[in-house]
Amino acid sequence: MEVTQRMPDMSATRQIAEFVSNQRTLPLTVVERAKLHIADTLACILAGSSTHAASIFMEISAPSNHKARVIVPGLGHWDDPSLAAMLTGICAHADDFDDTSEQSMNGHPSAPILSALLPTACMTNASGLDVIRAYAVGVEVACKLGSALGAAHTRRGWHTMSTLGALGATAAAAALRGLDESQTERAFAIGCSFAGGVLGNTGTMTKTLHCGRAAQAGYLAAALAERGFTAGTHILEAPHGFLDALTDRSKHRIELPALGEEWELLTPGLAVKLYPCCSCTHLSIDAAIEISKRHSFDIQKIAHVSCFVRNECTDYLRFPNPKTGIEAKFSMNFTVAVALARGKITLDDFDTAALSQEDIALLMPKVHMKTWAGEEERGLVEVVLTDGTRFTATRDVPRGSPGDPASWADILAKLQDAEARARNRMQTPLAMFFASLQSMETQSQFSDLL
Repeated sequence: MEVTQRMPDMSATRQIAEFVSNQRTLPLTVVERAKLHIADTLACILAGSSTHAASIFMEISAPSNHKARVIVPGLGHWDDPSLAAMLTGICAHADDFDDTSEQSMNGHPSAPILSALLPTACMTNASGLDVIRAYAVGVEVACKLGSALGAAHTRRGWHTMSTLGALGATAAAAALRGLDESQTERAFAIGCSFAGGVLGNTGTMTKTLHCGRAAQAGYLAAALAERGFTAGTHILEAPHGFLDALTDRSKHRIELPALGEEWELLTPGLAVKLYPCCSCTHLSIDAAIEISKRHSFDIQKIAHVSCFVRNECTDYLRFPNPKTGIEAKFSMNFTVAVALARGKITLDDFDTAALSQEDIALLMPKVHMKTWAGEEERGLVEVVLTDGTRFTATRDVPRGSPGDPASWADILAKLQDAEARARNRMQTPLAMFFASLQSMETQSQFSDLL
């Protein structure tokens, strides 16, 4: 295993370029975890192919050609690989079902990274192991940059999937194309000029565009750099570069954690989403489902529901009375009401028509979000009935997170749900597709999986 050794005078930009261009092997544990997250993201892409956001984008895009080399899962062949990257990214994030890096990137790494890799793999005839390696490299770069930048980047309003995601996607695509250090540094600079997307668009289709643009950035940046397209150097630290423009750092330097030593896929790891909605709801959903399964009660007798969350969750959960399925994904009121009433949450619950269900509509106003004092992060839900009976459940970590990791069985369940919703049915039976994903490192050509 190659590990990038950091020199004291080496810029973070140069460290990244050196790591991306020289990483050739991965620990087996990283390969295995990468496979699971790639499969999970493919499930998200399949499910997202049927969303209205994907439909609108397809209306303004060039028509597909069945002889085209690039394949978008659930949508078939696509002529323009850069548009395919954007469309794939939109699908990957359309249901807010894609994985997250809570401790490092503070956002969604896999969706933009894999969405850039799929068209790149189709155009380069990359193997399964090549894609796994490039994916792991992209996640490592996006998350290590997130650790170095800290929360200030997000506090300024930047959506990390559109900024760090674009850079992770660029790193991944550069690795898959086999760019050298100089080419990779230029690709990174090109990718920086694509970076941008604001959190004010949370709860709208435009948030999915952040993922699509980041994926397109990764595809184009690597392809352009490979062909000699010029760009700046030391782009992270340069005056008017990434740090200057998108952070509040007064010094043009960051201390980047060592790349490829403790891989982000393992430590701290990524969280697989088991519910298609904002991560800030997941602890409360887990607790609400636990209450619904442990106790027998009439939801019409619920008087009050309290959901305790960490402070920053209130910034994201901004729709107490959602009007669309997308808004419902960022509503504690809706998600907890569904969890209590149904004992589960599925993709179908976020169809806009489902918002008019009477029992959910009556329960939503009774759900109240409260924040912990200090740095408390656990989730607690308390249900109070009209006769004063109280039910309480707590969760320290959400299901699917590194502390309670998802299994291949969880991924299969997501794939089954996704295939049922995909715009185009898969040519390969799901059982065969799932088996191929579990052994994707043996595929001589990754695009054969698609």
